[in-house]
This record gives sequence, C-alpha cells and structure tokens, in this order.
Amino acid sequence: MRRIALTLALLFAATASAVEPGAPAPGFHLPTFDSGQPVSLADFRGKVVLVDFWASWCSPCRQSLPLYGKLRDNYAAADFAIIAIGLDEDVADGKAFLTEHPIAYTTLQNPQGDIAKAFDLKGMPSSYLVDRDGIVRARHVGFTPADIDMLKKEIDGLVATHAP
Repeated sequence: MRRIALTLALLFAATASAVEPGAPAPGFHLPTFDSGQPVSLADFRGKVVLVDFWASWCSPCRQSLPLYGKLRDNYAAADFAIIAIGLDEDVADGKAFLTEHPIAYTTLQNPQGDIAKAFDLKGMPSSYLVDRDGIVRARHVGFTPADIDMLKKEIDGLVATHAP
C-alpha cells in the first residue's frame, strides 16, 4: 500500500518544486542497512556525492545500483562518494534486494520516505549530484545505462573543481 502511495505522490507532485541544481541539498541523518549506524549527508562534506533514491520494486534500480558501484570504482582516488537511500516501507525488502544485488557503497534506510519528500522526487530512481559544499549540481530522474557517460562528465567537472 505504501508503495502505491509513494508512486502516486511522485506522479502527482507536479505542483511542488523538486530540488533543482543550484539549491542546497536537504540534509538527512539515516541508518545504514548493514550496521544500522546513522549517517548524514554532512559526513560527506568536502566530497562530491551522488545521492540516489531506490527501492526493491524499482526495475531500473536493478541496473543502476550495480553500475553506480562501477562508477564509484572509477573514482576511487577522487573525493567522490555514493549514498543510496532505500525507500522500501519494509526494510527487510530492501535488505533482501541488497543481498541479491550487493553493492559496496553507503546504503541507507528511509522507510518513512521523509527524505524523498524533502528532495521532492519526481520519479524512480532519482539521483542528485552534490558538490563539495552541499549544493545540488545535477538532478536525474529515471535511469538507463547510457546515463553513466553523462554522470562521468558531470563528476569529472566537479571533482576537478576546488579539489583539496
């Protein structure tokens, strides 16, 4: 039922404004899937971060999450991180998905969906590229494997800018 409510909320959110490039990324403090330890976006200040929203019922997420892992590996020496925020109401569904599709970057639980609402998602999956200062520089709704090339260009530009 919650999946239907979230899907409808995303489809009919046209009157609200999604977090656009140039705006500060909404902060969050969420537990990880593996240890339950809380992680916040502020923990990554000084890094370029891809914040990705996913769910076990999201078909494109089955492609995006593993490809984002390869993307992260390409930038292992750079100040780049990925935070994947799972929106399954039942955390067990998200954990089962991650067991089936293991990834090696930060995965957080948000079964209440409040962080998705703060970002005002317009579809699934949705991702936001955040610069070192916490400003959203790019927003992507949906996913195809071809999106990785565009993300690489955007990440290249951000990791080169104000490198420590």
